[in-house]
Amino acid sequence: MLRKIVAICLVVLVSGLVIAQDDAIASGLNNPRGLAFDENGVLYIAEGGMGGDMPIDTPEGPGTFGMTSQLTIVTPEGQQVLLSHYPSSAGSGINAVAITDDALWLVVSAGPPNMPLTFSVVEIDRQTMRIRRTVDLFSHELMVNPDGAEVPDSNPVDIAVADDGTVFVVDAGCNCLLSLGSDGALSVVAAWPDNPVPTSIALGADGDLYVGFLSPLPFIPGTARIDHLSADGEVLESFEGLTMVVDLLLADDGTLYAVELAQGLGEQGFVPDSGRVVAVSGDGIDAIAEGLSFPYGIAQSPDGQLVVSINASFAPPGSGAVIAIGTE
Repeated sequence: MLRKIVAICLVVLVSGLVIAQDDAIASGLNNPRGLAFDENGVLYIAEGGMGGDMPIDTPEGPGTFGMTSQLTIVTPEGQQVLLSHYPSSAGSGINAVAITDDALWLVVSAGPPNMPLTFSVVEIDRQTMRIRRTVDLFSHELMVNPDGAEVPDSNPVDIAVADDGTVFVVDAGCNCLLSLGSDGALSVVAAWPDNPVPTSIALGADGDLYVGFLSPLPFIPGTARIDHLSADGEVLESFEGLTMVVDLLLADDGTLYAVELAQGLGEQGFVPDSGRVVAVSGDGIDAIAEGLSFPYGIAQSPDGQLVVSINASFAPPGSGAVIAIGTE
């Protein structure tokens, strides 16, 4: 993904209402990505971080690496950092979090492969906050290369855990959807050799899977989609006409929501203040929130409120936030 930094206005337009960051659920964040609520209504925010002092080469050019990614929570007592010092490069680090009764599951990208925890799934004990295990997605990509690309690539971006404990991971680098079984083995559920760049996953109550796609460069508006898959990876239907999908939510009432990062590329980089949250169905695409500044993660609280992270990319340090959006 391009690394251009654009000027970001710290006010966003949501369904015709202006919301200042002072009114945000969480603020002062660095590249906030995936969101999740636990059973008590605590909000977990994956912050990609701001890289660091170590110069590195990335597929998009020179970058920096550091341990600035973290997991932040919002409780009734306020906002606090729960886990810190995770790998970060160009705003990517802890990209998503999934919560089970006894564990936090993190998907971590970014950085040189020889650095600990890069390109991996990390299981955290919720009681002790200690790492139980890590699953090396980079090495799996080198061995399996699901999409058959000439140059193997790993960039894990989203994660979900099914009721039976199966962990699903979307890897945008290998254009694949992976599953981690109870035996600890990784399996390829689906792969897309045409490089549509899968970015997000949602699980249906019936065991079906929904995968959202960013689309390849140059991110032409309307070329992204969502695939509805069976549990064994067969494509049942596709919802097309979307743009730069970065996250999905299957809400309690069955509505499928998608977050669009921006409406494509302009002369100065990604079009600013053009992100959206949309409801997607066989009847079409309905905008729920528009004019967002690089939104990314979406989640639903136990009381039904939808929240979205903004300024998730190409934004100044500390400008990230989480805001509430309405569905009317």
